[in-house]
Amino acid sequence: MSFRSLLVHAQPGEISRLRTEAAAALALKLDALLIGLGAESIPPIAATDPYGFGTGQWTPLLYEQQTRNLEAAREAFTAQTQGVRTEWRSVGDLPTMAMARVARAVDLIVAGGPVGSGDIYNTANTPELLISSGRPMLIVPPHGGRLEPRRVLVAWKDTREARRAVSDALSFMHMADEILVVALGDREDQDALRAQAEDVAGMIARHSMARPRTHVAVSGRDDVQADLLAEADRMDADLIVSGAYGHSRAYEWVLGGVTRHLLRACERFVFLSH
Repeated sequence: MSFRSLLVHAQPGEISRLRTEAAAALALKLDALLIGLGAESIPPIAATDPYGFGTGQWTPLLYEQQTRNLEAAREAFTAQTQGVRTEWRSVGDLPTMAMARVARAVDLIVAGGPVGSGDIYNTANTPELLISSGRPMLIVPPHGGRLEPRRVLVAWKDTREARRAVSDALSFMHMADEILVVALGDREDQDALRAQAEDVAGMIARHSMARPRTHVAVSGRDDVQADLLAEADRMDADLIVSGAYGHSRAYEWVLGGVTRHLLRACERFVFLSH
């Protein structure tokens, strides 16, 4: 697929600057539309506080602050996306829910980067958005940067999510000079993993300029995360492509170990599909 439209959650001040700048650079590179969404919700408050200051007096002040925050987010987004085709949207709602709805209008969500001490009322929950939006997601590393997908590592696992990720990321792999398909698993599964990796490499080769290589190795369940990132370090990967795994439990999304690690601890751009 070709990414013709991107979505990023814009927040006031410096909170979202690095991911917005990364999204803007990518939109410019792809000649894509970048939609900035300002979304913030007013938290519920008690009927009265200990001093008797009623909810009716608090509510207008909270709405005024919300309006100021959304306007500040718009101004920051405008300043950080100079020269890019953009569209601004603003809504008074929980950011995760609002982002998931607006995702219907785009091909790719850009998330990540350093996140401030936000909560569900002003910060999108990346794992929940990843699994609920129905769109692939590009995670910007904590230090920000511009994505130049010259060296791409594909974390292969024979699942629906991994197949989806490979297919969704073909647009980036078409730009790559080097692609490595990595399949890690138990010793008794090595032959099957090798056949799978070759199949995936062949599929990618029919869409990319580069001829993908494969790396198949034994790795225990507790070592997969470290071994995967070690391969990314060896090739100095610009982008890691992976399926995203998770399930709902007690009203929150519980992510698989590799997915959680890629979201929270990876210093490289990560492309995820669920």
